[in-house]
Amino acid sequence: MALGIPTLDNLAGDWIPMEQVENMPAVHNFNHMLVVNRDLTSYFYYPGGIYPWKKGHPMTTLTIDGQEYQATETRCFPYKALRRNRYCNGTSVETDTRMINESRNVMCRITAINTTILQRRITLTLRVPGKLMADGIGVSNGTLRLGVVSIVRPARKPDAVSVEKDTVIWRWVAELPKGGSTHIEFTAGDEVSTQNAQTDANVTKWATGFNSYFDACKTNWEDRWADAFTPGNKHFSGHLPVLKSNDAALMRNYYVGVWTMLALERTQFPVNKRSFITSGEREDGTQFYWDASMQSTTWALLEPTGMKATLRRWLVQNPRTGQASGYALDLRTVKGFDITHYNRINGYAFNACTIFKTIDEYLRVTNDHAFLDEKLENGKSVIAAMDALATDWETLPKGHDGLANYGENNNLLECAPAYINCVSSCNAQDIWMMRQMAKWYLLHNNKVRAKELETEAAALLPKVMSLYEPGAGVWNAWQLNGKRVELRHCVDFIYTGNALKSDLSATQKSEMVSFVKQELLTRDWMRAMSLKDSAAINSDRPDHGPMGAYDGWVPLTVNTMWNLGDPGSAYKFYCRTAVVTSEGPFAQAREFFGPNRTAYDAPVRIAARQGCMKECISGVAFSDVVITTFFGFVPEAGNKHVVADPSTPRPFSGELRNIHFAGKEFTLKAGHNGVKIISE
Repeated sequence: MALGIPTLDNLAGDWIPMEQVENMPAVHNFNHMLVVNRDLTSYFYYPGGIYPWKKGHPMTTLTIDGQEYQATETRCFPYKALRRNRYCNGTSVETDTRMINESRNVMCRITAINTTILQRRITLTLRVPGKLMADGIGVSNGTLRLGVVSIVRPARKPDAVSVEKDTVIWRWVAELPKGGSTHIEFTAGDEVSTQNAQTDANVTKWATGFNSYFDACKTNWEDRWADAFTPGNKHFSGHLPVLKSNDAALMRNYYVGVWTMLALERTQFPVNKRSFITSGEREDGTQFYWDASMQSTTWALLEPTGMKATLRRWLVQNPRTGQASGYALDLRTVKGFDITHYNRINGYAFNACTIFKTIDEYLRVTNDHAFLDEKLENGKSVIAAMDALATDWETLPKGHDGLANYGENNNLLECAPAYINCVSSCNAQDIWMMRQMAKWYLLHNNKVRAKELETEAAALLPKVMSLYEPGAGVWNAWQLNGKRVELRHCVDFIYTGNALKSDLSATQKSEMVSFVKQELLTRDWMRAMSLKDSAAINSDRPDHGPMGAYDGWVPLTVNTMWNLGDPGSAYKFYCRTAVVTSEGPFAQAREFFGPNRTAYDAPVRIAARQGCMKECISGVAFSDVVITTFFGFVPEAGNKHVVADPSTPRPFSGELRNIHFAGKEFTLKAGHNGVKIISE
């Protein structure tokens, strides 16, 4: 490409043996998502959320010469998912599954190759559950979802059509020479039953013009990919920087992070036409604050208009509510908020700090300081809403030494039974928020409020610092039963370490980094919880336990390692993790598997058990950390500095081009002498 970015085919994962795959590849079309099944042709597609797994469409299955074969390998691309089995009794079969842009549609091409040394006749059969339509070819199925009809049609008329019970069978016969191939295709669509005629018209159109629609699936993705990096593009209100480096692992993680972001873009929601959901399997329009906060800088650069519209909704949400909004925003809803004062955390404990962090990064990256004075739906100004988030802890119930009680397991890590109550991470974030809020008040000429917040932060600091475990590099929590419990988890390292990086001693920083390197990092990935944590035996969920890690923890850990004084190790670890992208984009979590899963070199894969989903927006942090940490693009409130620690030697060389800030584009050039700003 002229932009100098990888092509979509460059981004593709590798062929992965099916026995190593736990979470199958997905396809996204900027409105919906499908996940392919373990056979060669069926898939899960259920607009509005497919988890737990729902069929949605008829499970169309393939037989070759009367025998059904499972896929033995699979490969993930941004615009398609491939499956194959090269050993179908003399026939090699590969299938290619795609979705038309922003449509309720699925397309599948099946290619069969004669792998014998002789000419032979093969019979390909597709079995489609449903009723035969009036034309004697199409299949209609209204049994999978109440009030919804799915229609499936072949692109080429079958040689024979028959019906067995509630299944329609299409057959094609081909004479193939040695090495010869043939292909068949089908397409499917769905809508509410009252639109049955329109659905059939669409599916017929797609089947008749199969090749052009199939090719357009890729073209539309290519256009969106190019738009993401093009200043003044016609789709996004901003654009992302172009990364250039000779380090293939750095390039790989950065661009796969952007792939993850675009996979989760949705254009059908009223909050904004360019929104980013958390995961495609969830109920339509679900955007978790915590996950989305990890892509804050990338989001602000690529889609500042949509981000601002979304943050207006975030800022009127109640961070303590136990309703759905206590965890996530519904992008289908444009009005409404909960003003009830709850005397404890009912949703996620990290809501206040992650919402605040995202607003703060939007303000700094876009330079849109006027946003602070805008009035929200609830009548508050943005700056007042931020103040409320920064001081939300004040009215929470208190535990030991006046530390805020952030609730129980369901409010924090959900699967780490000891990680409860007065934890260092959230209390440390309270200090950081008040300090950051003071900076915004100083810019607003409110020195009195700024001083109040700084004083309050200073009073809380020694209470949080007392939770540190000297010599161990880890933090304790005070539980409400009076026990002081040691926690060996990456969340304390990340959120406490970053919040207090200017307060920690050199010894504490070194001890914290050593803990991570010795107990959490592995060859290709990391453990969210140390195997030495007292709760490790009872904490086996892949995202937060000792047998894997939430994908977002990896770049956030890298960022904290860098900020605590070990950029070399942080960068090396980041690059080592690029091998996991052979399976595709970043996900909710990756797990260690097999008999060697407690070892340093344990194999790793995308997890599915215990609710872990495919692509997750937190994975965009792999791109965010390149921009904010490796290149140091961290504008301060007031723009005194745009690049953090520019004199720190970088353990790599490269350029980040077309960074948009304060109405201008510039390039950051990084190397062993630090980072230089080059005007464009």
